[in-house]
Amino acid sequence: MDKNANNKALNFFKKEGFYVILFVCLCIVATVASITANNNKKLSSNQEVSQKEQANAANVLKKQKEYEGALQVKEENLAKAKAKALKAVPNIKKATTENVATTSVSKITNAQFSKPVVNGLLARAYSKDIDSVVYKTTDSYRNNLGIDIQAKIGTPVVAVMDGIVKEVGTDVNSQNGKMVEIDHQNGFVTKYTSLDEKILVKKGDKVTKEQQIGSVGNTSLNSYKEDYGSHLHFEVLQNSKNIDPAKYVKYEKYQTTATKK
Repeated sequence: MDKNANNKALNFFKKEGFYVILFVCLCIVATVASITANNNKKLSSNQEVSQKEQANAANVLKKQKEYEGALQVKEENLAKAKAKALKAVPNIKKATTENVATTSVSKITNAQFSKPVVNGLLARAYSKDIDSVVYKTTDSYRNNLGIDIQAKIGTPVVAVMDGIVKEVGTDVNSQNGKMVEIDHQNGFVTKYTSLDEKILVKKGDKVTKEQQIGSVGNTSLNSYKEDYGSHLHFEVLQNSKNIDPAKYVKYEKYQTTATKK
């Protein structure tokens, strides 16, 4: 039996062997083709992924370069603008300061006063920065913040420069009587006190140099009994500080009867 079976198998392979071998070869070829196709597919997929990654990296690099370029331009523009602003500011300030200083100094240096009373005598000098002096009217010692110009009651009092009337009324603080105060718009303010009750200007009026603003009176409470009698008390303020009016107006000194003898 075994021999017959072996003979049958041998005869089968002799007859059909070619087809068996062919089938096996075809299977091998199919397997190899399938494996190759899979490998090619994977390789192609990997290449696509690599290409996409490279493209993304290129885009990122491009955007980064564009951002850095824009940032650099922005910084350069800001630096230019800052340098321009810093350069302009000092020039403006310098010009403004110089103009203001020059104008103020010029106005103060060129200030020309007229006499507030044409015909008068210096009865009491300015004494703010020296020892106080005695006032017989009040029997006290005090500083004189202006000058007292002896003149007859009714003598015209005029503005020493152009200006605007700052105040009209009674000098309550210093008790110097009826008062007119003029701002000359150049750092100077002048005060005229111990005036007659009838004042010819009002607050806010524009006045011109040598325009009459009132008359000499005897309205002062602290000096109406002085030896020199009726007078104009005249003060000059420069930048809000009292200064000696004798720097700008000159009068001969008043002499009492006893002194004259």
